[in-house]
Amino acid sequence: MSSPEDGSPEVRTISEPVKLSIPVQSDLILLARLTAATVASRVGFDVEEVDDLRLAVDELCVLVADGVGAGRLNLTFITTGGGVEVVCTLDNLGTAVEHDGGEHGERDLSVRILDALVDEHSQEFENGQRRGWLRKRSVRHEHS
Repeated sequence: MSSPEDGSPEVRTISEPVKLSIPVQSDLILLARLTAATVASRVGFDVEEVDDLRLAVDELCVLVADGVGAGRLNLTFITTGGGVEVVCTLDNLGTAVEHDGGEHGERDLSVRILDALVDEHSQEFENGQRRGWLRKRSVRHEHS
């Protein structure tokens, strides 16, 4: 582990998952991005990695909330040594969410952005619920 004396950032985990629940509104996705940046900074991500995670969380929220005008996005941020996992689920307040299974241009773009920014990601649709997750590990820790 690094110390302030040697000039390198201290790498920490957050002992409990960080949970955030926000209404499905595009202007409130900013809260998810800010939370992602804070969690990534605590783990020791560099500035570029923090920005990558912020953008990836934004795209994950867009994918999970695709076409839904109401409900809540529930995000859980879990830290591991040098990495972050984010799980996003849609609570559509008891209303079944339709899913046509087709690929749309915006969804394709979001998936390509996630491919470029994170190590792993996936979206699932099961029993009328949407769920997506991503994992990002700091490049600095991949070689440790």
